[in-house]
Amino acid sequence: MASMTHTGVHCDDRTAPVANGAGAKLKRLARRLNGALDARRQSAFDREIARLLAQSGGRFTDSLEREIMRRVFASEWSPPT
Repeated sequence: MASMTHTGVHCDDRTAPVANGAGAKLKRLARRLNGALDARRQSAFDREIARLLAQSGGRFTDSLEREIMRRVFASEWSPPT
C-alpha cells in the first residue's frame, strides 16, 4: 500500500520559491506583461467592431452580430476578467 505525506505547502502556480524575492518580481512582471497584452488585444477587437459597425452605417443588425461573433470565436479572444 502506498502512502503520501502532506507538507502543508500549497502552490497554485507550480513555481519553486526563490530566495531573495526574485520569483515574486518575475511573477509581477509576467502579470503586467500579460495584462498589457490582454489590453492590446481588447483594443484591437474594439477597433474591429467599431469598423464593422461603421461599415454597416451604424446599424447593429442580426447579420452584423453574427459576423462579430464569428470573428470572436475564430480567434483566441476571451472576455476580460
